[in-house]
Amino acid sequence: MTLQYSAVGIQNESHMATTIDDYWKDLERLQTSIAYAVWNCSLDLPVQLVSISEGGIGGWCLGGGEEHLRIYNEVVPEIPGKETEFLGEICKQFNIYLVAQMVAKVPELMPDRIFNVAFIINPKGELIHTHIKTSFYQKETNTAPSDIWDIYLEKYGDDPEKLHDALYPVAKTEIGNIGTLICAEGSYPEAARGLAMNGAEIIYRSQYPEPWMGNNMNQIQNQSHAIFNTCYVLAPNIGGIYMPGGEDFKFSNGKSQIIDYRGQIISEYLSGGEALVSAIVNIDGLRDFRLRGQWQNLTKDMRVEEYKVIYDAMIAKGGIYPKNLCMNEPPFTEEDQVELVKHQVNKMVKLGIYTAPKNWEPYDIKESVAERIKKTESGS
Repeated sequence: MTLQYSAVGIQNESHMATTIDDYWKDLERLQTSIAYAVWNCSLDLPVQLVSISEGGIGGWCLGGGEEHLRIYNEVVPEIPGKETEFLGEICKQFNIYLVAQMVAKVPELMPDRIFNVAFIINPKGELIHTHIKTSFYQKETNTAPSDIWDIYLEKYGDDPEKLHDALYPVAKTEIGNIGTLICAEGSYPEAARGLAMNGAEIIYRSQYPEPWMGNNMNQIQNQSHAIFNTCYVLAPNIGGIYMPGGEDFKFSNGKSQIIDYRGQIISEYLSGGEALVSAIVNIDGLRDFRLRGQWQNLTKDMRVEEYKVIYDAMIAKGGIYPKNLCMNEPPFTEEDQVELVKHQVNKMVKLGIYTAPKNWEPYDIKESVAERIKKTESGS
């Protein structure tokens, strides 16, 4: 029997969490959304894979500095925890794999830090995959692996294969090999390629907020990931999010999509609101193309020695983004994150990567931010 089935992306409305109760509002609503999706979309082929976008469970609990610690202690759930157990019961009920995301704490990795986590639950209700978001857009005050890089080196050593598996894990399942990317990290081709080189056949890539949906930036990225890596891209978005302060203000989103391994959009919903996308995923067809195709199964021809030189050169020049920023302190506040952006732009000009226009002067950086960056870059 051919390995093909229906996959679904749930486009639900969610809440910007200010308490753990907001997470549960979304979880309980999703129970109904998933039930409907399985009931209706199985008219094509049985639904075996369901996904929920970033922000679909509890939105984003954002805050740097002391606010980060308050949110850690008072708001966000733990993974694994009661929330993933609840979703596990849904997976058992409907015999599905579920891909989802939550802003959460992972104390076994590091206490007092909040992470943006994608996860997969199997039809037995077991948590089989977690992935820590590796990069953010500038208003997200969570913790990335590079922010606590010494912890990763302590846990996995400097073995590149172990670090690759830790940063870009892929769940090898009976319905295909599934990897996960969360929003902004899908803006980096290296992140998707990291999953592909671990065998990913389906990449979950949660979508952006506006204006990067309406201008097609996100779609171009996802179609490129599909083509470059010969994989499906499952890309749900939230339908809208209720902002803190009640149910009277909701900011809409939308444009959920599923893209096949040739880069074709095979399902999409353009508007906001509660909705879904569903498409037939043919894993055997993908595997056949990868093995018999001559050209567009591109990863087989990667000349890795050539590409490695790019990053070795940047590391030799001192790296790009400062690592270990959150080893001793919580993430920057949103205000200080802007200062970090200024530092990064100055650095790119200094390295000769960016060329400044005439009469440009380097940005002045807030002293406390500059000092913290200096400490991490010096290893102190």
